[in-house]
Amino acid sequence: MLEDAVGKQYSRNDAERNCAEAMVYGANDEYGLDLPQEAFFTMGAFGGGMRIKSICGAVTGSLAVLGILFNSEIYEKQERMKRIAEEFIAEFEKRYGHLECSVLRDKYRDPVIGCETTVRMAARVLEEIIQKYRREITYRAK
Repeated sequence: MLEDAVGKQYSRNDAERNCAEAMVYGANDEYGLDLPQEAFFTMGAFGGGMRIKSICGAVTGSLAVLGILFNSEIYEKQERMKRIAEEFIAEFEKRYGHLECSVLRDKYRDPVIGCETTVRMAARVLEEIIQKYRREITYRAK
């Protein structure tokens, strides 16, 4: 279950992960993506709402996962991936009321577990979207 995989990555004791990193690490674990270490490093700047409490890192991390799974050099598949990403954004915002880190932090952040609740919320939506479009995944692990 993706929700548990990202929750585990977010709450690791041996390595602090931000929300965006947890989404990619968790998806890597759950779907056996075998991503290179550099893929995880790209997400560092997206935590904390891109460091300025803008769009939530769990959202941007989810979009990265969708890009990994569904993007392609083929234009039609790029357009499909964009529609899938837009669907994720719309569904997340519909369910949780906002995309902004600052708003989501105020609403869901816990003093003990931090933003793990938000990471898990994003994972639920992301897993549903991936499941819905699973036949269209373009990424193949090496």
